Amino acid sequence: MLTALFLGVNGNLLSQENIATKLGYSEDSKLLIIHADDLGVSHSENMATFKAIEKGSVNSASVMMPAPWALEAVTHAKSNPDTHDFGVHLVLSSEWKHYKWGPVSSKGKVPSLIDEYGYFHEACRTDLNLKEVEEELKAQVDLAYAMGFEPTHLDPHMGCVLQTRELTELYLKIGKLYHLPVLVVEQLLTPVLKDKYNVRVVVDYFYNLTPETFAKGEKAYYVRVLKNLKPGLSYFSIHTAYDNEEMKGMTFGHPDWGSVWRQKDFNFFTSETCKELLKKENIKLVTWRQIKKAFY
Repeated sequence: MLTALFLGVNGNLLSQENIATKLGYSEDSKLLIIHADDLGVSHSENMATFKAIEKGSVNSASVMMPAPWALEAVTHAKSNPDTHDFGVHLVLSSEWKHYKWGPVSSKGKVPSLIDEYGYFHEACRTDLNLKEVEEELKAQVDLAYAMGFEPTHLDPHMGCVLQTRELTELYLKIGKLYHLPVLVVEQLLTPVLKDKYNVRVVVDYFYNLTPETFAKGEKAYYVRVLKNLKPGLSYFSIHTAYDNEEMKGMTFGHPDWGSVWRQKDFNFFTSETCKELLKKENIKLVTWRQIKKAFY
């Protein structure tokens, strides 16, 4: 999940090498990453996302390394090294009511990141110790590599690493350190930051279903976005899972981005309606894997 900091963003085409031509398309092409967040959060999330990638239109995902089912997601990524586009979903929060996780690094090293029970705080925080944040973010990426998983990119869980300029710089620093593209839009950058952290690719248009748009009908929103997609690099952040007992228990007391929501994301992005729209609108699906190879 991402906070409102990122919702509905238009990147205004920050000056950068044309992504489309670099990837072999005409410069006015409509490029799209359909990205499933939160791999590793549950078995249901994993199974639905794997199927949405293999049978549907989802073409990218990212793994929450501190989450309980990360190993299953990593194992799947390793078994599909040349086709699946899996990044690391950097985590600094544990948002569910009864379903929690904590840091990958030693809890004694990151006390500002955890609550009295040793879990990440429920919501994003801006009062975190920056050295501890860096320690934890590196630990999450290092764990991925230690498990034999080579991520294609980095992106933020709930936008927690984008809450302040200092946190954003740490996020960009981690991307530069590991030579990985990061999900970022122009509003979060200045030319100085872009050069300092070697940000080669910036998302032009970011789309994310909100509680307000969900209440009005998720399918109508998704269809409207695809029909009106503009040239440049667009990014759809979604969450695919099954509305089963596991997900109902995990998301108890938290209807937004809950089990019903995630099932509906799965339903649309594995539908013929979605596939037909992508074809009709001449939308080119691209991946972070392609971007990494071309720019990094």
